[in-house]
Amino acid sequence: MLKTKGSSHSDLNGFCEVSTEYSDQKITDRFHVVKHLNSAEDSEGNCYDWYEIDKHYRIFDKHSKDIKQLLNSMLELKNALCELDMEANNND
Repeated sequence: MLKTKGSSHSDLNGFCEVSTEYSDQKITDRFHVVKHLNSAEDSEGNCYDWYEIDKHYRIFDKHSKDIKQLLNSMLELKNALCELDMEANNND
């Protein structure tokens, strides 16, 4: 079972993917919506929907941010080396 909450009602069907990024990891849920079960609203205007799902799996990616940081560091190093090379060529 899946419950959604938002400022408007959701309309999920078929295969879905939801990703949430945290400071230390990215979590991705993939699932298939079998059917919409119910909808409701509370006094604060929140909208809720319940779904029957199957084929659910979750992926924890704790390395994507590390890889991005490494690539950024490599790009900065490459740029610094290019600047040094240009300076050395100008001094010749």
